[in-house]
Amino acid sequence: MALHARVVADDFPATLRFYTDLLGTPERLVPEFGYASFDQGGETVLAILDRSAADAVLPAGRGGGVLLVLPVPDVDTMIAGLPAGSVALPPADRPGWGVRSAYLRDPEGNLVEVQTWTAR
Repeated sequence: MALHARVVADDFPATLRFYTDLLGTPERLVPEFGYASFDQGGETVLAILDRSAADAVLPAGRGGGVLLVLPVPDVDTMIAGLPAGSVALPPADRPGWGVRSAYLRDPEGNLVEVQTWTAR
């Protein structure tokens, strides 16, 4: 079983569009329940769940913030294709980490780092 992140969304359609722009079409989409999952190698790496569906299962309150890290083939190309206003910090080399990365904010206010390895 692989670890994955789940974003609980107050605005499911906007959040789904944001992550579809980053990751492509979700492998599983259940709009009537407010659920989508993006998979790699048959395992979910990111899921989105509508707040009302989450509250029905776990009525534990809003919770804390999330920082997701998503590997992409080319950070600069990815950023160039996003709508204006999505980018919180533009692409920059981070030699101490061995990546080039940029930071975005999804419609729920979560930070999303998109990164490309420059050294391994």
